[in-house]
Amino acid sequence: MIYKAPRGTHDIFGVNAAKMSLLEQVARVIFRKRGFEEIRTPIFEDAALFMRSIGQVTDIVEKEMYVFEDKKGRKLALRPEATASLARAFIENRLGISMPAGKFFYIGEMFRYERPQAGRYRQFHQIGGEFFGVSSPAADAEIILLAQDLLYSVEVNEISAHINSLGCKNCRPALREALVKYLDSGHGLCGDCLRRLKRNPLRVLDCKIDSHKFTEIPQMSDYLCSECKCSFDLLQSLLESAGCNYIVDNRLVRGLDYYTKTVFEIRQDTAGSREALAAGGRYDNLVEDIGGQSTPAVGFALGSERVLAAAQKAKFFISFQESEKIYIALADSELFSEAFSFAVKIVKNGLRGNKNISVFGPLEDKNLTNQLKFADKIKACTAVIFAKTEFEKGKVLVKNMKDKTQTEISINEL
Repeated sequence: MIYKAPRGTHDIFGVNAAKMSLLEQVARVIFRKRGFEEIRTPIFEDAALFMRSIGQVTDIVEKEMYVFEDKKGRKLALRPEATASLARAFIENRLGISMPAGKFFYIGEMFRYERPQAGRYRQFHQIGGEFFGVSSPAADAEIILLAQDLLYSVEVNEISAHINSLGCKNCRPALREALVKYLDSGHGLCGDCLRRLKRNPLRVLDCKIDSHKFTEIPQMSDYLCSECKCSFDLLQSLLESAGCNYIVDNRLVRGLDYYTKTVFEIRQDTAGSREALAAGGRYDNLVEDIGGQSTPAVGFALGSERVLAAAQKAKFFISFQESEKIYIALADSELFSEAFSFAVKIVKNGLRGNKNISVFGPLEDKNLTNQLKFADKIKACTAVIFAKTEFEKGKVLVKNMKDKTQTEISINEL
């Protein structure tokens, strides 16, 4: 039987794996420059954590979570997103005491059962940051600018921040009432929307089927309380002062229930595209909702696969150079130990000052012809051949695998 990767998953190898690693390296540098510390959480958690934090009436909880029972019957879930996990870790490890204004970032796999398509997988990778303990819109602005900087750093350009305010528990009920009245006035909603209309009408605006019908929805800006309005106005002022390209999008909601006040998406401005490369917002009630002390917080996440797809034409990745492959070949098998020792040395020290190399060989069980064929298959640039006659003179044969030219070079020169 031939086994295949499960539908919605993919193997990452070769240049694509190198690009993914490079994106993650860049992210680590950017986060650390801004005082964020890395945190790694389990890839599975108590399923109730996500149900409570994300919301029962969301696509993630209703349709997309991978839920299973362990051998003791405990209901667990593969993490569909990381914010709830970080909030749980913030509480459990008492990070609010040692780091009252805590900045954390994460890199890792997430899991959602959704229809696979370009840029969307059932196992996918996210990079994100969370800022706990600061209620000022300055933290929102910092997170939005950080997300943009990360995209700019890998030459994903022509992006803009779409922002909105969902208000707080004081002003959102008035919007809810107006929204229900609007949506319930003969818009021919799909089954999911009709169900959500009763329990969580904001989720209706995120519908992929009916969203085109909502052209004159009530605007949240008309219902914001004075505190939320001041916060949103200050956020816009801070973004303008930082030269950030942003758009106020009154129809923008996020598919997670824990968001309050600011929500945003970073989109690439391509023809008619609504696909977000990064997204996030403020969630001031989440930590308290899952058992911690009241702690304001704001964060974002980007999809690594989506970013790499958007950056595929960027010079940052086009100019990415794989390491130069060097193959160590044997013309005479009695030189195996010497060739092996040489391979170890150039792995440590490079070759002629070139540190960006990878070394293959020597292989004792192949004749020289087959070794050179193997060097061609692995796309080695150079073969260093240990032959008895040359070795006795302190030299090796260096073969250019592209033009097949060959020269004698002193081992010491290499």
